[in-house]
Amino acid sequence: MPRYAQMVMGPAGSGKSTYCSTLIHHAEAINRSVQVVNLDPAAEYFDYPVMADIRELIMVDDVMEDESLRFGPNGGLVFCMEYFANNFDWLEESLGQV
Repeated sequence: MPRYAQMVMGPAGSGKSTYCSTLIHHAEAINRSVQVVNLDPAAEYFDYPVMADIRELIMVDDVMEDESLRFGPNGGLVFCMEYFANNFDWLEESLGQV
């Protein structure tokens, strides 16, 4: 069976996690396998398992609390995405691609 992927994007509170949760429950009901990768360093809670979670690499709260950086939420997110881009091997390793 071929593999497919979906990228779920949107602003905070728009229902991304709810959509993923519903998709996982539906897949379980029809005996299909679904894996979720979280690339949101500001995410707080999931009621489903994630295959890879960027918060294992970097968290926006940690960046915002760093006194030497002095970033707010938006600057913290930009810093996290730049850090992720510079450490993309983390995702490859997490997905078992290395």
